[in-house]
Amino acid sequence: MPRRSKLLLVIVMAAGILVAATAQIRKPAGVLQKTRAYRFNKIRDDVYHAVGTGALTVGANSAIIINENDVTIVDTHISPAAAWVLLDELKGITTKPVRHVIVTHFHYDHAHGTQVFGKDVEVIGHEFTRDMLLHDAEGKLFKSYVAGLPASIETLKGRQAAETDPARKTQLDAQLESAEANRAAQAEVQAVPPTVTIKDKMTLYRGNREIQLLYLGHGHTGGDVVVYLPKERILCTGDLMTNGTSNMIDGFADEWVNTLESLKKLDFDSVLPGHGEAFTGKEKITAYQTYLRDIWIQVGQFKKQGLSAEDAAKKVDMTAHKAAFPTITAAGVNPQWVARMYEVMDLPKGSR
Repeated sequence: MPRRSKLLLVIVMAAGILVAATAQIRKPAGVLQKTRAYRFNKIRDDVYHAVGTGALTVGANSAIIINENDVTIVDTHISPAAAWVLLDELKGITTKPVRHVIVTHFHYDHAHGTQVFGKDVEVIGHEFTRDMLLHDAEGKLFKSYVAGLPASIETLKGRQAAETDPARKTQLDAQLESAEANRAAQAEVQAVPPTVTIKDKMTLYRGNREIQLLYLGHGHTGGDVVVYLPKERILCTGDLMTNGTSNMIDGFADEWVNTLESLKKLDFDSVLPGHGEAFTGKEKITAYQTYLRDIWIQVGQFKKQGLSAEDAAKKVDMTAHKAAFPTITAAGVNPQWVARMYEVMDLPKGSR
């Protein structure tokens, strides 16, 4: 081949690579960047907890683990837009490439940003998570969420139009813009299942960093993975353990208690939850175990009485736990949680 032809071929190939790379990082719909969308809370050297500021709908938290030559991210947020902004703002901390994404479970607020990371990034999760994202990516939780978006936007519009206080009106303007951007972002979601799966345990060694991925049993879903950094004594728990009460719509409330007991046996100081601020120690985990035992017993009693899940949900009283979980203000829980517990109680033995 003549030298000039070879040169042209190289140029064309390079252009093709550039186009492909650009396609992978195209700015998705729903991106808002007027103010920073994330707080990168430093937990240890090169370990951060990425928490939303409210400037963009991000859904859940991420953990950022900066290794010797690359970056590992735990959970990808609620949409391609949220994940794209995470990567953009991450440049303020590190220029190292992201090489691994760990998806703690299949729920949309933790897994629906994965598509922006591109083919060079390995996506790791439990085999149950892969199965759900392949065959039931939307799931009842996501369907319920998306169905409620139009009504929530209309409610915000009404509040914004009626507001007379200038400062509050400005806040509502920002909330409305973020909500509308999020609705646009949801239309671009393409669920990406893990390309590497674990059953019980996997360990990544990235330079001198040891990253353990552990499945400890049924809990928030059928395939929750926790990420454990033994040297740093840090746990990234997804929604198996949040800084409040977790959604139970796909949970196994009875087995969850035992799974958390296994979690407590690990040697850790800091917990980076999928929702809420990071916390230390095991007291909050113990408090949530007590909560789970109580709600399971109450729901079981109402089921024996023949109450519907909806009626039982109104009667379940968890106010005894409000000291540990201040969002509890009155009796009553989500009827979808109770429906799920009824479902689990009716499962034949050995079918879980």
